[in-house]
Amino acid sequence: MTSPTKMFFDDLASREHVPWLKHEHGRLRFELVDEDCWQTWTVAFHDGNVTVDRDNLNADGVLRAERAWFDRAVTGEEKFLPAVLRGEVSVDGSYGLMVQFTRLLPGPAGQAGTRKAANTRGRAE
Repeated sequence: MTSPTKMFFDDLASREHVPWLKHEHGRLRFELVDEDCWQTWTVAFHDGNVTVDRDNLNADGVLRAERAWFDRAVTGEEKFLPAVLRGEVSVDGSYGLMVQFTRLLPGPAGQAGTRKAANTRGRAE
């Protein structure tokens, strides 16, 4: 059975371009642990183009969490910031880029589409 995490990253890779991320540049690495096994995904943003790899390349930001937590996050059951404040998720590096990434996560059950935060740079989208 395919995990929600894998389905999320597969879906993100198939999008290839996310227009509202057109001003973002950088690479995020997600290090997810499932018992003793680490799973790594790297997501790169460049002018709205998004690529997803399963490598361990250098990144501008790194998120470390239990895979079970990430499964819940990509299904809208968990929120990023409260998990960081509770210490369930560790973030190193570009916190701003990580926050932009969270805009790709689904909202609570019953909400259609992804959450889309207001543009924080004052540019029209």
